[in-house]
Amino acid sequence: MSKTPRSLPLRAFNALCATVLLGSMVYLLFAGSQVVATAVLVCSVAGVAAPVVFSAHGILEAITGIFEAIIDGIMAIFEAIAGIFSGLFG
Repeated sequence: MSKTPRSLPLRAFNALCATVLLGSMVYLLFAGSQVVATAVLVCSVAGVAAPVVFSAHGILEAITGIFEAIIDGIMAIFEAIAGIFSGLFG
């Protein structure tokens, strides 16, 4: 993806998909491989990957963009948690 800042809806969508991705991975870890959890895992990765693939100009840029979007979503989750704690104890 380009190095321009992402819009708020795209960052929120990445955060939602990263949350679903982490949740389904934890569920698969503890409950084992089931069809529903695997489908949720695939849908969350596809949700993160779709905007990246459409804006990429090559396969390498698409792959690195997918990882960047997932990490950006995870960072948005931690930023929200840190904002909640700083609001409570700040």
